[in-house]
Amino acid sequence: MKLVDGRVIKAVASKFFVDTPEGVKVCFARKRLKSDGIIFVGDFVTVAKDRGDFVVEEVKPRKNQLIRPYVSNIDVCFIVISPEPEPDFVLVDKIIINCLEQCITPVLVKNKDDLRQIDTSEYDGVVKQFICSALTGEGVGELVDFAKGKTVCFAGQSAVGKSSLINTILDSDLLEVGELAKKIKRGKNTTRKTEIFNLNGTYFVDTCGFSMLETVDVEPKDLRLYYDDFEAFRRECRFNSCTHTDEPDCAVKAHVGKEIGEGRYQRYLEIYKELVERKENKYD
Repeated sequence: MKLVDGRVIKAVASKFFVDTPEGVKVCFARKRLKSDGIIFVGDFVTVAKDRGDFVVEEVKPRKNQLIRPYVSNIDVCFIVISPEPEPDFVLVDKIIINCLEQCITPVLVKNKDDLRQIDTSEYDGVVKQFICSALTGEGVGELVDFAKGKTVCFAGQSAVGKSSLINTILDSDLLEVGELAKKIKRGKNTTRKTEIFNLNGTYFVDTCGFSMLETVDVEPKDLRLYYDDFEAFRRECRFNSCTHTDEPDCAVKAHVGKEIGEGRYQRYLEIYKELVERKENKYD
């Protein structure tokens, strides 16, 4: 039985589309793999032909994985925002935390810049930022250059233009593009699956909207460790274990509105509270 290595680029029901040196093979999974867990889009696998069908024989170890969406072996996450719909920066912060926890490089991509510029100065020095327009093509070349040779996941709200950006990058209309609901300024989610597109050895992953909405299982006391802009002032706090919430003489709070954006700090408190409540409910 000939074995071939490949990568899962799409999953539909019980079928896995695997990109191999011999072309894309539509595969089924061995029962033992199904019982061990889910096969993720992005997994490196070994496939073989068995009685006329291709089957996934082995899933290689993952360097990282995300569970919303189910995707693995990611190098970079392009967090896409746009003027419409209004950016959800709590979601942006959660995605950044998830990326850092999984050793994925988060990058903030401001799309539809032809409509209106978004103030993201609170993220200066926090993550790398790009400005682009899928409509005009402005800045898209810079995205491609940065992504070269990497596996890049697009994440963010619905209708911010993730699929449009990938279409522009691939110079195609492979992906369905949604329109923004006029009355409620909310996106219609047209991407219903996760799929990888290979462009000369660079892999672009399209995901459904509101990706990675849940914060990973971080201990509340450790949340501060995912905020390098806060940690720069931590040594000035009275307590080494300061969570920058309600402790006295917190240097981080003293820098809010100055070096630390007020909005970013308030979102930190919101996520911290969410983690505390989750931990308390876990043991109820």
